[in-house]
Amino acid sequence: MGDPRTLEVRRKSVIAGRLLGVVQLLANPESVALARGFVRRKLGADHPVADEATLLVSELFTNSVLYSDSRHGGSVMVALADCWEFIHIDVVDAGGSSFPHIKRETTTELESVAEGGRGLSLVDQLSTRWGIVNDAEGRTVWFELMYRRADVVNESNAIQATARRAACTVAESLALEEASHPLKPDGQMRWLGRF
Repeated sequence: MGDPRTLEVRRKSVIAGRLLGVVQLLANPESVALARGFVRRKLGADHPVADEATLLVSELFTNSVLYSDSRHGGSVMVALADCWEFIHIDVVDAGGSSFPHIKRETTTELESVAEGGRGLSLVDQLSTRWGIVNDAEGRTVWFELMYRRADVVNESNAIQATARRAACTVAESLALEEASHPLKPDGQMRWLGRF
């Protein structure tokens, strides 16, 4: 994906979507499992990118606990939004003196390295886009995971699908109404209700 600092500019654009939730947890190792559980509950286990989102949040939250200034009694926040074609996730901590970077290792080195040190590498490999934003309040590492909705691919299709559902509902309602009000032999409807 390249240098995440170049992606900061893109992050400042408006993101339209539905906020699924925000959680703020203590910056300690026990909270990593809570962050994973939060993502799983909000997305649902059957979401197309639930596994990837859960893994990446786990990695980024762990990085915050190990390397950010939040580890000194602070907290880490995770925000999750469904933006209709992708899931957008922010992991926000207190920042720190060093800038996060991807550790580039060969396959052999990756096999011999312990669990730590690969969080941003996984984000870079699995996400559609990602970046890092530093400001006075801390650091945000964000990523997006593209997915395709089976029933809604874009906004115009969503409107069409809603219109189709509304038309079917009206048609079903009219059919039920006609069934409950039998027609006279001359084709006129005989209303049994009061007006």
